[in-house]
Amino acid sequence: MDKLEFEVQVKCAETEDPNAETRGRISIDDTSYQDISLVGATEQTLKFSVDVEEGEHTLKIDHLYSPDPKSALQVTKIILDEIDLGVLAYNGVYTPQYPEPWYTDECGAGRTPKPTIGGGTDGSACLFMGWEGKYELKFSTPLYEWLLENI
Repeated sequence: MDKLEFEVQVKCAETEDPNAETRGRISIDDTSYQDISLVGATEQTLKFSVDVEEGEHTLKIDHLYSPDPKSALQVTKIILDEIDLGVLAYNGVYTPQYPEPWYTDECGAGRTPKPTIGGGTDGSACLFMGWEGKYELKFSTPLYEWLLENI
């Protein structure tokens, strides 16, 4: 069993109300480890440790609530065991929960939004969660082997 140290930096760059709260949660393999609470346009660094078995794992960052249309949850940095993942974080996938009736209107106009964003094909867009939804990054342990296979 390995103990991994996580550091996740998030921010909300803009809101209509400086007292509004953007909320989220960070999980590893469906176990919640940190809640995200960003009041106004602020940043937050969340640190936690996780005991993991050797094998496949998933880092999940849920964007649970935005107070207004200008608010977004942005992941600015992911660090595992003091290693900044940098562009490897772009391999994650963001699955937005599009609101109605906006989604139906867009589909009706022939502009169907993507069901997922990322997976290494959309640049850093998977780290900008303008809609509520989830970001998922699959990784494996031993961590150094996963890093070597993906750099």
